[in-house]
This record gives sequence, C-alpha cells and structure tokens, in this order.
Amino acid sequence: MIGQIDSLDSLVKLIPIYKSAIPADLSIAVCDLEKFIAYYPGEEINLDIKVGQRINPEEPLAVAMRQNNRLQADVPAEFYGFEFVGTALPLLDDRNKVIGGIAIQIRKQSELRTNIEQMALSLSKAKLQIGTVVEGSQSLAHLSQELISQSEQAGKNVKETDLVLSMIKKVADQTNLLGLNAAIEAARAGEKGKGFEVVANEIRKFSKETVASTQKVSEITAQIQKVTKQMESSIEKIATVGNEQAESMQQIASLIEGIEQFSNELSEFVHKL
Repeated sequence: MIGQIDSLDSLVKLIPIYKSAIPADLSIAVCDLEKFIAYYPGEEINLDIKVGQRINPEEPLAVAMRQNNRLQADVPAEFYGFEFVGTALPLLDDRNKVIGGIAIQIRKQSELRTNIEQMALSLSKAKLQIGTVVEGSQSLAHLSQELISQSEQAGKNVKETDLVLSMIKKVADQTNLLGLNAAIEAARAGEKGKGFEVVANEIRKFSKETVASTQKVSEITAQIQKVTKQMESSIEKIATVGNEQAESMQQIASLIEGIEQFSNELSEFVHKL
C-alpha cells in the first residue's frame, strides 16, 4: 500500500539515497504525528524547517495525515519567497495506521519564466526601435541621394553661368575694341569728331566695367562651384554612412529576431517543467 513503511527511522535513513537518485532539486521533510523529525533541504529550495519543530495543524502535511490522503498543491511565492510544488503523503505502519507524514517540495521555474518573458518583451521592443532606426537611416540615405542630385544640377548650372559670362566677356572685349577704333577715327576727324570721341570713350569705359564685373562674377561662381563639390562629397559620405548603418541595423534586427524566437521556444520548454 502506498505510504506503508516499516518505521519512520528506516525511512529517514533512506532519504539521502532517494535525494541523490532523483534528477531534480527538491527538499524532503519527515514528521511524526506532532513534529518534524528530519529535513533535507535542496540546493535552491530551503523552507528552513527545524528538527523538533511542531507541525502547524493547518499546513498540508497535517491535513494529509488527518485525512489519510495524499495532497499536492502549488505554494505561491508569498509564503517562502519563491514558488514551489508541495506534495504531502501520510505514512502508515503495517496495520495501516497513520504514524507520520512526508512532504516533498520541488521549486517551480516561475522566476526563470518571468525572466524569459521579460527578455522576450525587451527584445520585441528593441526590434521595433531598431526598425525605426533602419527606416530613419534609409530615409537619410534617400534624402542624401536627392541632395547629391540637386548638388550635381547646381554644378551644371554654375558651368552654364560660366559659359554666359564667357560670352559676355567676348562681347565686352569686342565692344572695347570697337570703342578704341571709334576713338581713333574721332581723333582723325579732329574738331568735328569731338562728340563722337566722348561716346567712344564711354563705350570703352562701359566695356571695361563689364569685363571687370564678369571677372568678379566668374570668381564668385568658381567659389560656389568649389563649395558645391565639397558639399557633394560630404553628402556622399553621409549617404554611405546611412546605408552602412541601415545594413548593420538590419543585421542586428535579424540577430534579435533569432534570439527572440529562441526565447519563445525556451519559454515554452520552461512552462512544461
């Protein structure tokens, strides 16, 4: 019959053998009808039961002995600081009379489950945040490409400005030459060419001012072109960094997804313990 033994002392002597043979961390307590006569704590489960400690009439072991019935219950963490499964079994002599009881406690893996669930939640949040960073990096790279295109267009516009300035300079040079010729002809005409000489000199003055202005504008456009090229180079570097960052984040996201999947599998396994 289950629970029938020769004596409490003989059972107590066998408990260390049972504990070493069972592949689980557990604690075992043995009592007579009034008090505990032996207690063997586990490595991670210790209810701090003392030999000689009297049995609380309300605890499961006392109830099991009174009812002569095996009891099993989950004990919440509020009682001992951790959750465990407790089994209480009455012990009988050869006349089937209750002479004591044995209680076995096996710690549940609730803390591990909680940690795994928390890790899974953190990984899920991290994956979402990384996804946001990836989107931002991709948007940055896309924007950088647009800026590069605009910068290249600005460079083309500056080159077209150089062509216009070159044409203006040619016209100014021709105008200056025309004014010079007009001044020579006015000098030959003598007194009659005085009025024409004034006009010729104004034309030459205007052409020289035009040349000077075109040179100034040309210097400014050259500086703009230089700055534009520098901006284009910097934007290309930003685009490269953005693409590399997006790729790195995607790799990290894939790694986190793998860890998250493993965490879920581990959680399912722990729930079965």
